[in-house]
Amino acid sequence: MSDAPSPPPSAPKEKSKPGRRRLIILVGVVVAVVALVFGWMHLRAGKVSTNDARIGAHVVAVSSEVSGRVVDLQVRAGQRVRAGQLLARIDPADSRLALERIDAEIVRIEAQQSQLRAQQAAVVRRVGEQMGVSAAGVSAAQADALARQAEVAAARSAFERSRTLFERGLVAQSRFDEDQARLRAAEQNAARAEAQIAGSRAQVGVTREGSSEVEVLEAQIAALEAQKQGLRAQRGQQNLDLGRREIRAAFDGIVDQTFVDPGEFVAAGTRLLMYHNPSQVWIDANVKETDVRKISIGAPARIEIDAYPGEVFEARVSYVGGAATSQFALLPNPNPSGNFTKVTQRIPVRLEIVQQQGRLRPGMMVEATIDVVD
Repeated sequence: MSDAPSPPPSAPKEKSKPGRRRLIILVGVVVAVVALVFGWMHLRAGKVSTNDARIGAHVVAVSSEVSGRVVDLQVRAGQRVRAGQLLARIDPADSRLALERIDAEIVRIEAQQSQLRAQQAAVVRRVGEQMGVSAAGVSAAQADALARQAEVAAARSAFERSRTLFERGLVAQSRFDEDQARLRAAEQNAARAEAQIAGSRAQVGVTREGSSEVEVLEAQIAALEAQKQGLRAQRGQQNLDLGRREIRAAFDGIVDQTFVDPGEFVAAGTRLLMYHNPSQVWIDANVKETDVRKISIGAPARIEIDAYPGEVFEARVSYVGGAATSQFALLPNPNPSGNFTKVTQRIPVRLEIVQQQGRLRPGMMVEATIDVVD
């Protein structure tokens, strides 16, 4: 029995090799998982991601500034337009008629002004002539009065001499009476001459009153000029109204939607169409308020657009909002009951992005990943 073979001593070691291999694999898997977790956490710590983002642009609503019927709509949705291009036309017939009425009224007032100026010129000539005649009459009357006064003086001297001689008995009664009558006639002629001077001067006053007629006519001309200025202002307003009936593009863009058809009547303020400039787009993202402290102006961002899966676009932070989006809600959310549920708020962030051959269109959904910049 002592010669029976014993089992080889290395057999237990061979049986333990598969267990050691499994242990090594398990340890390796655990290390890899831990490394992946730490890497993912590190990556997450250096990024701010959000899927609450979309492409934005200046979408302009074009409205009518006047009331009227749409007689022409030159564009359709999706059409490209150039700055200054006619988009729509509102019926201009009423504005043109109003403009013609204003022009006719201005012509009428100008004709009336011409007539008044002609009357004024005639009055000025008449008054000038009358003033000359009246001044000549006054001069003639004054000269006649001087002559009559000289006659009075001569008659009075002769009368005084006759009276003295008559009292001495040196002249006859008839000579005394004759000299006395001559004095009285000279005095009457002098009185008539003074009255003629007064009459001539009164005529001068009447003639001068004719100059007030010139002033009245001038006031009437000035009043008509004020009316004409008012009509010119109305004409300018009517021209502006006429120009507003042709709606033109303010910039190059693409028509997004039209809201009227030719033949429709629109009131002032009615929206006609919407269009935007496709070369000016950006990303509007809303990030959690807990992540805002990690975002800085100028930080790079990685953009994935739902419309183009698999493509990545580059962007950069250009603006970080100063208030949460809830502050701009149309309907506020007060809490009078005291029941409060805390909800993480969103802060608007704008990202600059370069247009990609017109593929980036307003409203497209976007996933944005922003790098944390220390």
